[in-house]
Amino acid sequence: MSDNKRYMYGLDLLRVIAAVAVIYNHYSNWLKLNHEDFAIATVVDAVLIRPLHLNQQLAFVGVGVFLMISGIVVTHVAFRETSAQFLLRRAVRLLPAMWVMITVAWVLVSARQLSANQRPDLGDLFLNLGLVNYSVPQTSHVLALTWTLAVQVVFYFFVAATMPLLKRWPWVPPAIAVALVSVLISVTPPQGPAPLSFVRMATTFLPVLFIGQLISLVRSKKIPVGAGIAFGVLQYLLFVRADLTSDRWPLGEAYPRTFVFLFLVLLLATRANGALVRAKWVGEVAKRTYAIYLVHIPVGFPLLRLLTPHTGYWISVAVALIAVAVASELLHRLVEEPIAQWYRRREKRRTAKPVAVPSPI
Repeated sequence: MSDNKRYMYGLDLLRVIAAVAVIYNHYSNWLKLNHEDFAIATVVDAVLIRPLHLNQQLAFVGVGVFLMISGIVVTHVAFRETSAQFLLRRAVRLLPAMWVMITVAWVLVSARQLSANQRPDLGDLFLNLGLVNYSVPQTSHVLALTWTLAVQVVFYFFVAATMPLLKRWPWVPPAIAVALVSVLISVTPPQGPAPLSFVRMATTFLPVLFIGQLISLVRSKKIPVGAGIAFGVLQYLLFVRADLTSDRWPLGEAYPRTFVFLFLVLLLATRANGALVRAKWVGEVAKRTYAIYLVHIPVGFPLLRLLTPHTGYWISVAVALIAVAVASELLHRLVEEPIAQWYRRREKRRTAKPVAVPSPI
């Protein structure tokens, strides 16, 4: 089956919805903390949160979708890459745009235009750029949403390390993953200091990525459906166990229920193939969801803080969303896209076979 036929167009639309959910979560929470009566939140509560018993402000909806999709996509590409190729390509995809926005956030936090857990110094900037700030005590997290990227990096290293097993015996890495998560939950204290707090956080959310991996393996017929269900149930139970044994990770009461809801929606999305999911605008916005994810807090929050007291939240939110759209487009076109194209050209030159040139007579 060709890659085009295997492409899951429904995941593009789900990425767009997840980006909207993440923005809604953070902006509505900002307005709530600043004592603004956000009318849209009242509607969302009545239509989605209360009937489905989800987390307040749709917490984990967007992030959970992004993590599961990452597990699906990363596992799919792992079968046609070496471990080194895999890690380099993920680094090129993940790091440059993240570095730009972490630097922007560091400047804003230093100038007191964006809040963080503490004021940063120059050392904090480099710790954040390396995504090790969550593992070092007393470090400023200038762009706190990067915790999800740190968890994904852990998953990437797991995939790279188990790639030879994945290609030969695809059921072995999922079995190792279950054992690894179980052991780490057992030995890591729920409220430990850094770096143990990061280990516990990553361990709590790794099952989301591993279930995405299982969806990919079952869909591509690499492992039987029964094995996928068995490993998936075990990973879900480990997620529930992590939730029940810690008041910190995850922070909320409805995470296991939300996880089930997101899993079912994602399964439906993998089957979607209609005109809407294939629409050009959906694909274009989906390509920019990573940029939107990185941009929406450091660009949006200072604008909300500056404008809301003077204009009310309707105008401030509208201005923030327009600014996020423009900044995301710039980040995508000036950083993500050119660097990805440069790296693809570099790979092609490196792998191209030299052509023999006949010597002149």
